[in-house]
Amino acid sequence: MSEIQISTLAMVLSIIPVTLHGIEMLFPMQARWIVNWVLPFFGLKAPSSKTALTQDEQLTMLDAALDASPKEKLTNAKDYLFLLLFEQRQGAIGFTAVAVGAIYGMGVELAARQPLHLVFGVVAVLMMLVNANQAGFLPFFGKHPKVSTHGRNVGIVFTPFWLVVTILNYLAFSYASI
Repeated sequence: MSEIQISTLAMVLSIIPVTLHGIEMLFPMQARWIVNWVLPFFGLKAPSSKTALTQDEQLTMLDAALDASPKEKLTNAKDYLFLLLFEQRQGAIGFTAVAVGAIYGMGVELAARQPLHLVFGVVAVLMMLVNANQAGFLPFFGKHPKVSTHGRNVGIVFTPFWLVVTILNYLAFSYASI
């Protein structure tokens, strides 16, 4: 594989997250689509409309969280739920920015891609570490208190994916700096 092909493959793989998460920039509640139609595969099950959450059910769950909060802390509870959905949008914005940068980067010469490979490499390393953590491989790298079985399996599957993306971006970065 040539240096330009390695660079291009690193960029193409860096685009993949936006294909699932990009819509959440506009509609943060669309994370439900991944829960309903993607995550079941990580439990070796087929998705089913019988178990799929609806938007109304999501809103009911959020309302239940507010109802469970101490009444004197209701404002903070509302702000917390707002922040969770806002950060969902921010994550989608980050994936969208990476995808736009990758698409742009594929049209420029190898040396001009170096800053993109630095950024994409950092993203890949951190995504690899977070996925390894939720899979149970790196318990010292933060704490997600609500990792589901499917979430653990996502970590098991995507840790190696992000390792490959890390290696490709590292190689492409080193080629671009020559």
